[in-house]
This record gives sequence, C-alpha cells and structure tokens, in this order.
Amino acid sequence: MTRESMKERVRPMEQATVYRSNIRNGTGVLSRPDGSLAWFHMSSVAQSDVLTLQQGDVVDAEIENIPQGEYASRAASVRRHAQ
Repeated sequence: MTRESMKERVRPMEQATVYRSNIRNGTGVLSRPDGSLAWFHMSSVAQSDVLTLQQGDVVDAEIENIPQGEYASRAASVRRHAQ
C-alpha cells in the first residue's frame, strides 16, 4: 500500500461520541459529527481509557474509511477527548 492510498483511507483526528460500548466482546460504535457511525475495537482505544469509556463520552478518533460489518468506517485510534 502506498502512502497516497493510506492518506485516502485515514482521516485526521475528529471528535466523536461513544454511541455504544461492549467490554465483553471488546467492540463499540462511535457517532460521528455527520451522524454516521464508526465501529471500533477496544485494541484501538488508549490503554488508560479502555475500562472507563462509557456511552456519551466525547473522544478523539482517527477514522479509516474502510467498512467493518454493517458500518461504513472503523476507528484506528480512539482516546478520551481532553477538554
């Protein structure tokens, strides 16, 4: 994969909201500012946030435009938004 194709797949960090999180299966869903949903795996969550992330939390996420299951995109990196 070339650097140019990587740039097309990964967007800059954006704020999103935790729509759903399931620690048992290690996955969750983010609600993006445009209303679309992005899937994430707990392995993409900052280590300090894995056990504390809850529905409604604002996060900074790096979203890949790659489908994951029923979702049009997935998060490559998720961390709690520093206010």
